[in-house]
Amino acid sequence: MSRAFRLGLFIVAGLLILASGVFLIGDKRFLFRRTYRLGAEFQNVAGLNNGAEVQVGGIHLGTVKQITLPSGPNGKLRVVMDMTNATKNIIRRDSIATIKTEGLLGNKYLEISFGSEKSPNIEDGDTIKGETPVDFSDAALAAMNQTKAAASAFQDDADALKSNFLLKGFFQRRGYADPSELKKDSISQLPTRRQSKEFVYDAKEIFDKSDNAKLKNAKALDEAGQFLQGNKFSLAVVAASDELGDTDKDRVLTKARAKVVRDYLVQKYKFDDTRMKIIGLGKSSKDDAASKLEILVYQ
Repeated sequence: MSRAFRLGLFIVAGLLILASGVFLIGDKRFLFRRTYRLGAEFQNVAGLNNGAEVQVGGIHLGTVKQITLPSGPNGKLRVVMDMTNATKNIIRRDSIATIKTEGLLGNKYLEISFGSEKSPNIEDGDTIKGETPVDFSDAALAAMNQTKAAASAFQDDADALKSNFLLKGFFQRRGYADPSELKKDSISQLPTRRQSKEFVYDAKEIFDKSDNAKLKNAKALDEAGQFLQGNKFSLAVVAASDELGDTDKDRVLTKARAKVVRDYLVQKYKFDDTRMKIIGLGKSSKDDAASKLEILVYQ
Protein backbone atom coordinates (compact mmCIF):
# COMPACT_ATOMS: atom_id res chain seq x y z
CA MET A 1 0.00 0.00 0.00
CA SER A 2 1.62 3.24 -1.16
CA ARG A 3 2.06 6.29 1.01
CA ALA A 4 -0.18 8.35 -1.31
CA PHE A 5 -2.96 5.77 -1.02
CA ARG A 6 -2.76 5.78 2.79
CA LEU A 7 -2.85 9.57 2.82
CA GLY A 8 -5.89 9.61 0.54
CA LEU A 9 -7.65 7.04 2.70
CA PHE A 10 -6.94 9.14 5.80
CA ILE A 11 -8.36 12.27 4.15
CA VAL A 12 -11.54 10.47 3.00
CA ALA A 13 -12.11 9.05 6.49
CA GLY A 14 -11.64 12.51 8.00
CA LEU A 15 -14.15 14.03 5.60
CA LEU A 16 -16.70 11.31 6.40
CA ILE A 17 -16.33 11.92 10.14
CA LEU A 18 -16.68 15.69 9.62
CA ALA A 19 -19.79 15.24 7.46
CA SER A 20 -21.36 12.94 10.05
CA GLY A 21 -20.69 15.48 12.80
CA VAL A 22 -22.24 18.29 10.78
CA PHE A 23 -25.31 16.17 10.04
CA LEU A 24 -25.80 15.15 13.69
CA ILE A 25 -25.40 18.70 14.99
CA GLY A 26 -27.64 20.09 12.25
CA ASP A 27 -30.35 17.51 12.93
CA LYS A 28 -30.29 18.29 16.67
CA ARG A 29 -30.70 22.00 15.96
CA PHE A 30 -33.20 21.43 13.13
CA LEU A 31 -30.94 23.05 10.52
CA PHE A 32 -32.31 20.76 7.81
CA ARG A 33 -36.01 21.23 8.60
CA ARG A 34 -38.43 24.07 7.99
CA THR A 35 -38.87 26.06 11.19
CA TYR A 36 -40.51 29.22 12.50
CA ARG A 37 -39.73 31.59 15.37
CA LEU A 38 -41.72 31.56 18.61
CA GLY A 39 -41.17 33.69 21.70
CA ALA A 40 -42.03 33.37 25.40
CA GLU A 41 -41.54 35.82 28.25
CA PHE A 42 -40.35 35.00 31.78
CA GLN A 43 -39.47 36.84 34.98
CA ASN A 44 -36.63 34.36 35.56
CA VAL A 45 -35.22 31.70 33.21
CA ALA A 46 -33.63 29.75 36.12
CA GLY A 47 -30.47 28.75 34.26
CA LEU A 48 -31.98 28.00 30.84
CA ASN A 49 -29.30 28.39 28.15
CA ASN A 50 -29.13 28.96 24.41
CA GLY A 51 -29.35 25.65 22.55
CA ALA A 52 -31.60 24.04 25.16
CA GLU A 53 -34.28 21.62 23.98
CA VAL A 54 -37.90 22.66 23.49
CA GLN A 55 -40.35 19.80 23.93
CA VAL A 56 -44.00 19.51 22.91
CA GLY A 57 -45.84 16.52 24.35
CA GLY A 58 -42.51 15.14 25.57
CA ILE A 59 -40.94 15.18 22.06
CA HIS A 60 -37.93 17.33 21.09
CA LEU A 61 -39.38 19.64 18.43
CA GLY A 62 -37.50 22.89 18.92
CA THR A 63 -34.37 24.66 20.18
CA VAL A 64 -33.79 27.79 22.25
CA LYS A 65 -32.18 30.26 19.86
CA GLN A 66 -31.70 33.35 21.99
CA ILE A 67 -32.43 34.78 25.44
CA THR A 68 -32.59 38.58 25.68
CA LEU A 69 -32.76 40.92 28.65
CA PRO A 70 -35.67 43.37 29.04
CA SER A 71 -35.23 47.02 28.15
CA GLY A 72 -36.04 48.08 31.72
CA PRO A 73 -36.27 46.69 35.28
CA ASN A 74 -40.02 46.16 34.99
CA GLY A 75 -39.77 44.09 31.83
CA LYS A 76 -39.39 40.36 31.27
CA LEU A 77 -36.72 38.19 29.70
CA ARG A 78 -37.63 37.01 26.21
CA VAL A 79 -36.78 33.48 25.07
CA VAL A 80 -36.74 32.99 21.29
CA MET A 81 -37.18 29.45 19.95
CA ASP A 82 -36.85 27.77 16.57
CA MET A 83 -39.78 25.33 16.25
CA THR A 84 -40.52 22.75 13.55
CA ASN A 85 -43.48 23.67 11.33
CA ALA A 86 -45.36 20.53 12.42
CA THR A 87 -45.98 22.10 15.85
CA LYS A 88 -48.20 24.82 14.34
CA ASN A 89 -51.08 22.32 14.44
CA ILE A 90 -50.62 21.82 18.20
CA ILE A 91 -49.32 25.06 19.71
CA ARG A 92 -51.89 27.86 19.91
CA ARG A 93 -52.00 31.36 21.40
CA ASP A 94 -53.13 29.97 24.78
CA SER A 95 -50.26 27.45 25.01
CA ILE A 96 -47.89 27.93 27.94
CA ALA A 97 -44.09 27.50 27.96
CA THR A 98 -42.68 26.08 31.20
CA ILE A 99 -39.03 25.75 32.20
CA LYS A 100 -38.28 22.27 33.52
CA THR A 101 -35.30 20.24 34.70
CA GLU A 102 -34.18 16.79 33.57
CA GLY A 103 -34.37 14.88 36.86
CA LEU A 104 -33.47 16.82 40.01
CA LEU A 105 -30.15 18.33 38.93
CA GLY A 106 -30.15 17.90 35.14
CA ASN A 107 -30.17 20.38 32.27
CA LYS A 108 -32.96 22.92 31.84
CA TYR A 109 -35.38 22.62 28.93
CA LEU A 110 -38.68 24.16 27.80
CA GLU A 111 -41.98 22.27 27.71
CA ILE A 112 -44.83 23.84 25.69
CA SER A 113 -48.38 22.69 26.41
CA PHE A 114 -50.97 21.90 23.76
CA GLY A 115 -53.31 24.75 22.92
CA SER A 116 -57.08 24.56 22.71
CA GLU A 117 -58.99 24.10 19.45
CA LYS A 118 -60.81 27.43 19.83
CA SER A 119 -57.65 29.46 20.39
CA PRO A 120 -56.16 31.30 17.35
CA ASN A 121 -53.29 29.75 15.42
CA ILE A 122 -49.78 31.01 16.02
CA GLU A 123 -47.73 32.77 13.37
CA ASP A 124 -44.01 33.22 12.85
CA GLY A 125 -42.70 35.65 15.50
CA ASP A 126 -45.65 35.29 17.92
CA THR A 127 -45.16 35.28 21.69
CA ILE A 128 -46.86 32.92 24.16
CA LYS A 129 -47.10 33.04 27.92
CA GLY A 130 -44.16 31.77 29.97
CA GLU A 131 -44.68 30.11 33.35
CA THR A 132 -42.05 31.06 35.93
CA PRO A 133 -40.32 27.92 37.26
CA VAL A 134 -40.75 26.88 40.87
CA ASP A 135 -37.98 27.98 43.22
CA PHE A 136 -37.19 24.74 45.01
CA SER A 137 -35.70 26.52 48.02
CA ASP A 138 -38.99 28.39 48.54
CA ALA A 139 -40.96 25.19 48.00
CA ALA A 140 -38.81 23.36 50.53
CA LEU A 141 -39.32 26.15 53.09
CA ALA A 142 -43.08 26.10 52.57
CA ALA A 143 -43.14 22.32 52.94
CA MET A 144 -41.14 22.56 56.17
CA ASN A 145 -43.58 25.14 57.60
CA GLN A 146 -46.52 22.92 56.71
CA THR A 147 -44.80 20.00 58.40
CA LYS A 148 -44.35 21.95 61.64
CA ALA A 149 -48.02 23.05 61.59
CA ALA A 150 -49.37 19.51 61.13
CA ALA A 151 -46.67 17.14 62.41
CA SER A 152 -49.04 14.41 63.49
CA ALA A 153 -50.87 14.28 60.14
CA PHE A 154 -47.60 14.37 58.24
CA GLN A 155 -46.08 11.47 60.18
CA ASP A 156 -48.30 8.89 58.46
CA ASP A 157 -46.75 9.74 55.12
CA ALA A 158 -43.28 10.97 56.17
CA ASP A 159 -41.49 7.93 54.71
CA ALA A 160 -43.18 8.27 51.35
CA LEU A 161 -41.85 11.56 49.97
CA LYS A 162 -41.82 11.59 46.19
CA SER A 163 -39.98 13.77 43.69
CA ASN A 164 -43.04 14.85 41.67
CA PHE A 165 -45.38 15.71 44.58
CA LEU A 166 -45.09 15.96 48.35
CA LEU A 167 -46.60 12.75 49.74
CA LYS A 168 -47.09 9.18 48.69
CA GLY A 169 -50.49 9.34 50.39
CA PHE A 170 -51.52 11.83 47.71
CA PHE A 171 -51.13 9.09 45.11
CA GLN A 172 -52.55 6.26 47.19
CA ARG A 173 -55.78 8.16 47.73
CA ARG A 174 -56.02 8.46 43.95
CA GLY A 175 -55.65 4.80 43.15
CA TYR A 176 -51.93 4.34 42.45
CA ALA A 177 -48.84 4.13 44.63
CA ASP A 178 -45.56 5.10 42.99
CA PRO A 179 -45.28 7.64 40.14
CA SER A 180 -41.92 6.17 39.10
CA GLU A 181 -43.74 2.96 38.13
CA LEU A 182 -45.68 4.89 35.50
CA LYS A 183 -42.56 5.09 33.30
CA LYS A 184 -42.62 1.33 32.86
CA ASP A 185 -44.50 0.23 29.72
CA SER A 186 -45.07 3.89 28.83
CA ILE A 187 -44.75 5.32 25.30
CA SER A 188 -44.27 8.99 24.37
CA GLN A 189 -46.69 9.07 21.43
CA LEU A 190 -49.27 6.92 19.69
CA PRO A 191 -48.27 4.86 16.62
CA THR A 192 -48.92 6.62 13.32
CA ARG A 193 -50.55 3.58 11.73
CA ARG A 194 -54.29 3.08 12.03
CA GLN A 195 -55.58 0.77 14.74
CA SER A 196 -57.63 -2.31 13.80
CA LYS A 197 -59.90 -2.14 16.86
CA GLU A 198 -60.69 0.42 19.52
CA PHE A 199 -62.66 0.45 22.75
CA VAL A 200 -63.70 3.88 24.00
CA TYR A 201 -65.04 4.57 27.49
CA ASP A 202 -66.25 7.61 29.36
CA ALA A 203 -63.82 7.96 32.25
CA LYS A 204 -66.70 8.91 34.57
CA GLU A 205 -68.14 5.41 34.07
CA ILE A 206 -64.81 3.65 34.75
CA PHE A 207 -63.19 5.59 37.60
CA ASP A 208 -64.40 6.48 41.06
CA LYS A 209 -63.86 10.26 40.94
CA SER A 210 -62.66 12.91 38.47
CA ASP A 211 -59.31 13.32 40.27
CA ASN A 212 -58.34 9.70 40.87
CA ALA A 213 -57.50 6.42 39.12
CA LYS A 214 -59.52 4.02 41.28
CA LEU A 215 -61.61 1.60 39.23
CA LYS A 216 -65.30 1.58 40.11
CA ASN A 217 -66.60 -0.40 37.11
CA ALA A 218 -63.85 -2.81 36.06
CA LYS A 219 -66.36 -5.18 34.45
CA ALA A 220 -66.92 -2.64 31.69
CA LEU A 221 -63.36 -3.42 30.54
CA ASP A 222 -63.99 -7.16 30.17
CA GLU A 223 -65.10 -6.91 26.55
CA ALA A 224 -61.71 -5.46 25.63
CA GLY A 225 -59.91 -8.03 27.78
CA GLN A 226 -61.73 -10.94 26.13
CA PHE A 227 -60.93 -9.55 22.68
CA LEU A 228 -57.21 -9.23 23.50
CA GLN A 229 -57.16 -12.70 24.99
CA GLY A 230 -58.79 -14.31 21.96
CA ASN A 231 -57.14 -12.41 19.10
CA LYS A 232 -53.58 -11.99 17.93
CA PHE A 233 -52.31 -8.44 18.09
CA SER A 234 -48.91 -6.79 17.77
CA LEU A 235 -49.59 -3.86 20.10
CA ALA A 236 -52.33 -2.60 22.38
CA VAL A 237 -52.21 0.89 23.90
CA VAL A 238 -54.27 2.07 26.86
CA ALA A 239 -54.67 5.85 26.38
CA ALA A 240 -56.30 8.20 28.86
CA SER A 241 -57.18 11.88 28.38
CA ASP A 242 -58.65 14.55 30.61
CA GLU A 243 -61.01 17.46 29.96
CA LEU A 244 -59.70 19.77 32.68
CA GLY A 245 -56.06 20.74 32.09
CA ASP A 246 -52.60 19.95 30.80
CA THR A 247 -50.41 20.47 33.88
CA ASP A 248 -47.89 17.91 35.15
CA LYS A 249 -50.50 16.75 37.67
CA ASP A 250 -53.10 16.16 34.93
CA ARG A 251 -50.64 14.26 32.74
CA VAL A 252 -49.60 12.05 35.66
CA LEU A 253 -53.25 11.33 36.48
CA THR A 254 -54.09 10.27 32.92
CA LYS A 255 -51.01 8.04 32.74
CA ALA A 256 -51.94 6.51 36.12
CA ARG A 257 -55.44 5.73 34.83
CA ALA A 258 -53.95 3.97 31.81
CA LYS A 259 -51.59 2.03 34.08
CA VAL A 260 -54.39 0.87 36.40
CA VAL A 261 -56.49 -0.36 33.46
CA ARG A 262 -53.50 -2.13 31.88
CA ASP A 263 -52.68 -3.93 35.14
CA TYR A 264 -56.29 -5.05 35.55
CA LEU A 265 -56.48 -6.53 32.04
CA VAL A 266 -53.08 -8.23 32.25
CA GLN A 267 -53.75 -9.79 35.64
CA LYS A 268 -57.21 -11.05 34.70
CA TYR A 269 -56.67 -12.25 31.11
CA LYS A 270 -53.03 -13.42 31.27
CA PHE A 271 -51.98 -12.45 27.73
CA ASP A 272 -48.47 -11.33 26.73
CA ASP A 273 -48.14 -8.06 28.65
CA THR A 274 -44.98 -6.98 26.80
CA ARG A 275 -47.21 -5.93 23.90
CA MET A 276 -49.48 -3.72 25.99
CA LYS A 277 -48.35 -0.11 26.53
CA ILE A 278 -49.78 3.00 28.18
CA ILE A 279 -49.88 6.71 27.41
CA GLY A 280 -51.28 9.66 29.34
CA LEU A 281 -52.47 12.32 26.91
CA GLY A 282 -53.19 15.04 29.46
CA LYS A 283 -55.81 17.47 28.19
CA SER A 284 -57.92 16.23 25.30
CA SER A 285 -57.31 18.17 22.10
CA LYS A 286 -60.82 17.52 20.78
CA ASP A 287 -63.42 20.28 20.65
CA ASP A 288 -65.97 18.16 22.55
CA ALA A 289 -63.34 17.38 25.17
CA ALA A 290 -64.26 14.87 27.84
CA SER A 291 -62.33 12.59 30.14
CA LYS A 292 -61.89 9.39 28.17
CA LEU A 293 -60.19 6.02 28.26
CA GLU A 294 -59.32 4.27 25.03
CA ILE A 295 -57.88 0.82 24.35
CA LEU A 296 -56.35 0.90 20.87
CA VAL A 297 -55.44 -2.43 19.22
CA TYR A 298 -52.95 -2.72 16.33
CA GLN A 299 -52.66 -5.90 14.28
